[in-house]
Amino acid sequence: MILRKPMATAPLRLQAMMLKVSGYDLKVEYLPGKKQVLADTLSQASLNEAPPEEEEVQVNMLERISISELKYAELQQNTANELHELYAMIQAGWPETKQQVPHSIRQYWDTRDELVVLDGVVYRGMRIVVPPSMRPAMLEIIHGAHLGIVKCKQRAREALYWPGMSAQIEDKVKDCTTCHDYAPAQQKEPLIPSPVPDLPWEMAASDIFAFEGEHYLLLVDYYSKFIEVTRLKDLTSQETIEVLKEHFSRHGIPTKLVTDCGSLC
Repeated sequence: MILRKPMATAPLRLQAMMLKVSGYDLKVEYLPGKKQVLADTLSQASLNEAPPEEEEVQVNMLERISISELKYAELQQNTANELHELYAMIQAGWPETKQQVPHSIRQYWDTRDELVVLDGVVYRGMRIVVPPSMRPAMLEIIHGAHLGIVKCKQRAREALYWPGMSAQIEDKVKDCTTCHDYAPAQQKEPLIPSPVPDLPWEMAASDIFAFEGEHYLLLVDYYSKFIEVTRLKDLTSQETIEVLKEHFSRHGIPTKLVTDCGSLC
C-alpha cells in the first residue's frame, strides 16, 4: 500500500524512501509476519562502516499550500490547544491495538500511517488536519460558492481533512436552500389531458393487470369513467379479443381504443 500512493499524497516520512527506490523496477509483495519463519539475513547483518548521515531538508509548507501566514499561525495555535494528544501520539508512535489509543483520538486510527507533524501542524499527506474549532468556518468557505456536494467534496479533499468531513459537507449542502433551489433536476413534462368524447363508449382504454395470481382485463369509458373488469383464462391475444368483443357487444364498438401498446382506431 505504501508504494501505491502517489508521491504527493504519501506521508512525508515515507516520501524519502519512495524517492530512493524510484529508480528500480520493484515488485513488492506483502508477507504476513507469521509466515516469515526466518528473518532476512541481509537485513540483520551489521555494516562494517557507519552509513553516511543524511542531510536534513527543511520544507516551507507555506510555499506549497494556498494559505496565508495569519491563517497558518491560527492553525498552529489551535492544533497545539485542541490536537495536542494526536500531535504527541504521532511523535511518540502509535500503539499496537486501537484499544490502547485514547478515546478522543481513536477516530484517527485508520489513517495513522498517513499522519505526520510539521511546523506545529498535523498533516495527512499534503492535507491539513483541521482542529475542531476551525471546522465550521472551513465548511462555510468550502460551501461558499454553492458548487454542490460532489464539487464541494472535491474542493475540500485537495487541502483539508478531518474525520467525518465528507458527511458534514453533505449535510451542509442538503440544508442549504440556495443549493436546493438551483440543484439540477430532470425536466418535468406537463400533463396532457385527454379530450372528453361527446358520446359514451366513443373512446375507451384497456389494459391487463394481475391480482392474487389471476390476470384481468380492464376496460374504461373515457366519457363516463365506467369500468369493466373480466378475468382472463390465459394471456393469449385470442382470449383478449374475445373478452373485448363481449364488452363491445353490450356497449358498442368505440371509435378509438387506447392501450399500453398505442392507440387502436
